[in-house]
Amino acid sequence: MKSKLPKDYVIKEVPTEEFGDLWIKQAQKIFRDNLDYYGSEPIDTKSEQKKFKKLTKQFNGSEHYRVNLGLYYKNKFVGWSWGYQQAPTTFYMCNSAIFPPHRRKGLYTYLMNEIVNKASAKGFQSIYSRHIITNNDIIIAKLKAGFKITSIELSERFGTMIHLTYFPQKIRNEILDFRSGFKYPDKKMKKLFKL
Repeated sequence: MKSKLPKDYVIKEVPTEEFGDLWIKQAQKIFRDNLDYYGSEPIDTKSEQKKFKKLTKQFNGSEHYRVNLGLYYKNKFVGWSWGYQQAPTTFYMCNSAIFPPHRRKGLYTYLMNEIVNKASAKGFQSIYSRHIITNNDIIIAKLKAGFKITSIELSERFGTMIHLTYFPQKIRNEILDFRSGFKYPDKKMKKLFKL
C-alpha cells in the first residue's frame, strides 16, 4: 500500500503518554455532531468507573503493540490515526481524523497505509476497523485499499457499525471470497477444505 504525502505534511509516531493530549480535545470538536455519549461517566456508577479504570490501566500497561500517528502541516498538528493489538494476531485501527481544512488531499489514505504497513510488518493476520455505516468517505477509501466488509454491529454507543478488515496475506482474502460465496472453490480451496 503506497501513496504520496502532499508537500509540507509529515507523519510522526507519537509516544502514548503524549498522544492523548494531542487528539482527545480535537476529537471532541471534530465528532461533536455525532450522536454519541463520550466516556462511561453518564451511565456507569462510581464503582463501575473505578473497575473500568483499573482494567484500562492493566490492559494499557501490558506488552500490547500500539501505533499512534500524528499528522502535521508546517509543524502544526492537523490529524491523527491510532490503533492497537486487540488479540494475538489482530490489530484494531481505533480512531482517525483529519481537520476539515486538510481533507480531500489523500491524507487519510496515507495515514491508513502507514498503520497497515506497520501492523503487516509486525505479522498481524488481520487489521480491522469499525465505522458508522453511513461514513462513506472512509468506507470507500478502505474498500479501495483492499479492506473487506466482514461484519455489521449494532453498538449501544454508536448505532449501526460496519467492520472492515484487511488481510495482509493473499490466501486469507481468497478464503474470505470463497467463504462469502463470492467465488466458487478453486483447486486451492478444495484442497484446503478437503472438498
